[in-house]
Amino acid sequence: MRIKSIVIFLLFAGLIGLAFYTAMDKKEEKPTEVKKEENTGLKRGSTAPNFSLKTLDGKQVDLKDYRGKKIIVNFWATWCPPCREEMPEMERFYKDYKNQDVEILAVNLEYSEPNTEKVSKFVQEYKLSFPIPLDEKNTIGKQYRAVSIPTSYFIDEEGMVSTSHIGPMDYEFMKNEINKMNR
Repeated sequence: MRIKSIVIFLLFAGLIGLAFYTAMDKKEEKPTEVKKEENTGLKRGSTAPNFSLKTLDGKQVDLKDYRGKKIIVNFWATWCPPCREEMPEMERFYKDYKNQDVEILAVNLEYSEPNTEKVSKFVQEYKLSFPIPLDEKNTIGKQYRAVSIPTSYFIDEEGMVSTSHIGPMDYEFMKNEINKMNR
């Protein structure tokens, strides 16, 4: 009986020693550095996921090409009343800030539209001058979790998400969010 107790004690002590050794070994490991590309996401401080879409006028737009500028990525549709409400404010803001390295990419969720012609008429009616990328299959809308629209993301000069906003924006709100990036 005594030998059995000694064997169990030694096994138990060996397991504790192994656990201790493993824990100490892990503490000595240096933390791995996360590369910027690996820190992609929608949370504040994450690199905004890149996307590539064609605009209403057929030009290719890549988010990464706007590095060095502050960007508002806005998801919208022509049938959305709050989107209609914010468009004049966005246009006024864009005209005032486009020469200050600020860009608006108003991503139309085209999959939800009856046709592209309706989007064109909307842009003409509201006299919008900022780029209108078309998300034909809602790929980017899903990636950016634009379930409720309008949804907007504010992205700094380095491509990092500063903040996001669900609902219509007005001029003062956009101005304040862009100015927060200067701090």
